[in-house]
Amino acid sequence: MNKNYILLLFFLMVSCTKDLELPYEKPDHTMVVNCLFSEEETWKVILTRVKSFSDQSDSFVEDARVMIVPESKDTIHLEHSKDGIYGSNEKPMSGIQYRLIVLDSKGNTISAQSSIPVKPIISEIKPSTQNTIYYSNANLSDYFVLPLDFKISANDQPNFVRFKLFTFNTKWGYTRYMVTKETITELRKWKLPEDFLSDLEKLVGISMSNYEYWGIIREIGEKHDLPFNGGIGVVLSKLKEIKVTTRYEDSFQSGYLFSNSIGLNNVSKDIWNILGEYRGMKDVSLFVTYIPVMNKNHQTDYKEEYWLEVTGMSEDYYKYQKTYIKQVENKNNPFASVIEVHSNITNGVGIFAGYNRQKIHYHDY
Repeated sequence: MNKNYILLLFFLMVSCTKDLELPYEKPDHTMVVNCLFSEEETWKVILTRVKSFSDQSDSFVEDARVMIVPESKDTIHLEHSKDGIYGSNEKPMSGIQYRLIVLDSKGNTISAQSSIPVKPIISEIKPSTQNTIYYSNANLSDYFVLPLDFKISANDQPNFVRFKLFTFNTKWGYTRYMVTKETITELRKWKLPEDFLSDLEKLVGISMSNYEYWGIIREIGEKHDLPFNGGIGVVLSKLKEIKVTTRYEDSFQSGYLFSNSIGLNNVSKDIWNILGEYRGMKDVSLFVTYIPVMNKNHQTDYKEEYWLEVTGMSEDYYKYQKTYIKQVENKNNPFASVIEVHSNITNGVGIFAGYNRQKIHYHDY
């Protein structure tokens, strides 16, 4: 073997590495505001502060004064509960301009304003039972889809909207599970830890979907070092199955949704949301996933309900949602440009924006 080659190999083997001390920018502890509001929920504002990526401590703001100032109405004072959450028993109302004012312990004033936009009107819905193939530019893939046409209308001002697809399986969607006193009695026969059973007992009488219970029971089991075999698996088998007539929110499944309308589009590689802007009345053509129907395998003993979620958004919410999706989609791409998420907060960052939401059951397959 060439001597020079051996010397080079020896040099590489004994070479050492040195960590570089890179100067990371220190966080300025800017306040972060998170408040998306609608008529569905009471006021809730979450306050945190910007911190270093290596900082594992909590960044909740728990000593601020938070006020909602409605146009021509009395000021609403929000109370702190925990983890930087400030709330009120009052609900926002559409047609009113709201101003958020936050006073921190250093005397700084953080503010923003927004309102709940006009609710979109959906009409002339025409679903199809004939599946076709749609080529998505979002992620360069083919999908089996069902065409959906309808009209959307509001005022002649710029209106912003988001569409999402949900399906509801009537075979499993009306099936819930519950921890009962009998469940606890049965589990004691398996010699499960009493501290685990004590935590589980807090769930007695609460019905949930099987998927939701699985997550909660697994979390409690991990807390008490409970194994799956002979532990968590046994608990799941002892839950009481009950039938209900209510469509619970956690029983809806998200579906793929694509747009073929001018002004409406999927954002980046996202195939769960369609965002767009429109004025007056607009014809809309969407394509919804055919997968839930295919999974029925021509069974006729239950229905697969298709629901279209239509969210009217303020302009700030629209910009925030669009930039947020793009940022999340690009986080694993080292060659992508930096996407800065839209903020409408003065003297801080975050979002304070109104929206309205409706779910439309438009067809059964």
